[in-house]
Amino acid sequence: MTTAFSGFDGVIEFTDSDNSLSDAVIGNLRNFSIETSQDSIETTSMEDGGHRTFKPGLSSFTISGDVYFDYTDAVQLKMEQLTSKDDTTTGNDATANFKAYPSGATSGMAKYSGDIIITSWSVTSSVDGIVEASFSAQGSGVLAVVAV
Repeated sequence: MTTAFSGFDGVIEFTDSDNSLSDAVIGNLRNFSIETSQDSIETTSMEDGGHRTFKPGLSSFTISGDVYFDYTDAVQLKMEQLTSKDDTTTGNDATANFKAYPSGATSGMAKYSGDIIITSWSVTSSVDGIVEASFSAQGSGVLAVVAV
């Protein structure tokens, strides 16, 4: 029988490059996604009989998520700052580190971690809903996946 996990205990911890935030939990997190991908490099030659051949190339990852917007949440504020071109923290200081626990940080559960660059932050307000925000980040380097 396959084991299924519930996501209601999911959490992301965030550490910025100057460690003003260290393993700070993203507040009001509603959902998140981690996507890994790998390039394919074509190696087709005339001897391949009209069939394309490929080899694996570089791999990368992205992370994105949605939160209920909270302008007092330190991590949400930092993510917004890291995407602002007018902020002095952009450039080399715009990197961060994350640890994501899709089904909670209890023993035996999965932990994803890596270095990231926050690539987008958006706030959405509607007349019939809660103010929400979304973030996206590009991974830099290896995405580590281990058991807690």
